[in-house]
Amino acid sequence: MAEPDAARTAPQRRGSLKRRLLFLALLIMGLEAAGWLDDYIFNHRQRLLSALVMMRLDTQPIPALSDTSNNRELVLRDPADGPGAAEPYRIGGVEISGAGPWIGTRNVVPPDVVRDDQQRVFVIGGSAAFGFPYRYADTFSGILDRQFANDRLKILNAAQVGWTSGELAPLVDQAVRFYRPSAIVLMIGNNEWFHWQPVSQRGPEQVSAEDTPPREELSQNSITILKTLAHSRALAAIEYGLVQWMISSRQARQDEARRSAKRDQFESHHELAGSDYAVAMPLSPRQYDPSQWPVARQNYLDTFRANLGQMITVAREARVPIVLLTIPFNPRLSPAWKHRQPHSFDPEHREAVTTAIQAASRSVSEKQFAAGLETATIALSLDPHPAVLHYLKAQCLEGLERHEEAERAYAESRERMVGNLGSRLTINRIIRELARQNMLPMIDVQELFQQYGARRERYYNADLIHDDCHPTPLGHQLIAEALVPILRQAVGENSTP
Repeated sequence: MAEPDAARTAPQRRGSLKRRLLFLALLIMGLEAAGWLDDYIFNHRQRLLSALVMMRLDTQPIPALSDTSNNRELVLRDPADGPGAAEPYRIGGVEISGAGPWIGTRNVVPPDVVRDDQQRVFVIGGSAAFGFPYRYADTFSGILDRQFANDRLKILNAAQVGWTSGELAPLVDQAVRFYRPSAIVLMIGNNEWFHWQPVSQRGPEQVSAEDTPPREELSQNSITILKTLAHSRALAAIEYGLVQWMISSRQARQDEARRSAKRDQFESHHELAGSDYAVAMPLSPRQYDPSQWPVARQNYLDTFRANLGQMITVAREARVPIVLLTIPFNPRLSPAWKHRQPHSFDPEHREAVTTAIQAASRSVSEKQFAAGLETATIALSLDPHPAVLHYLKAQCLEGLERHEEAERAYAESRERMVGNLGSRLTINRIIRELARQNMLPMIDVQELFQQYGARRERYYNADLIHDDCHPTPLGHQLIAEALVPILRQAVGENSTP
């Protein structure tokens, strides 16, 4: 009798296993369906992918990516905006008035936006072109959209927060291949060093703990795994929650450090303007040899020129007019906004220059601007490279109300700044050169902003950029006004819908 019982038990076990597997499959399908619904409402997957882009680390520039694999899907800024943040937008200890930040996006394919009775202008760039952190209606894309509403002309904002020129180049390719644009507006150049880190050439055992900044980003392998898993909308929602927790934890650490005036560990975005943090937290030569920077910087600049040149060539071969915009910047942005800064590039004069930085900083804090200017000027004759030294010179000139000279000194500090948002003058020079060489229409936005401020004696883009690099609604209004006649002419000459 035992054998028949065993024979009956085996099918029962197989049936029980099948039911469990079926239940598990239904559970997974239910969770995935809930994930898709959640993603439809809150767009968590795209927000996750954008956050992962922001957290990547690189030490080499990204060359133009030419293969779009016939991918027709684009991510556009959503004019509907969506809800803003629950808390006011603060950065570098400063609350940015009127900012959300609003980062709503939508995925489209050509049939969603290509209309035979309508022409299309694509805006491509980074967060400044996206209009971060303001409402769509307050950005130059939204303003132009309203301006051209009766002209059968649609503005499509394909800018991507945190993307470099190498990542943006395929968007130009996609636009001209699949979306039949009447013109393209390019505003790029802020993010070339976005993922760059000052990596020591010494072994980890030779670098002290205080020289190593906290690792706030994920490794490239971790990001790749998370992006792969995010194909599941359910997992994407969970990952998004974890990433947001990491970001919130980092912000809490920064806020606590700011409240306690803590100086034993470097935090990016600690100070929006000023030199105190840059003076207190130098980039030690034990962590990064500053003599490596000129070569790394030139590598990135050459790649930016090549990437922008490829975008121009792609558009020109498709007979699509292209308009270039220079990058406006906040000249008073702290040199230590993203990275510690070297206090000296010349070992021979390191001690003298470092001493001068401390002395000039004391002069600024005591409002002894003439003495501080003399100290900074002498030090710069020994070593012209430290961004901190140029910044202290600018602060002294501003204190002496020599504003035009101060603006130039602040701009030179931005030019000399190691890492992200540095090299502003050269980036804009490359844009101007390529516009001239290719006879392209260009709006020199930085010059436009400076002229606006000079006429009103409101220097340093004070009304036009309130954070690190993003135009305010007033700045966007100026850009839109300058673009209107250029786009009317470009679209008129390329009038095929």
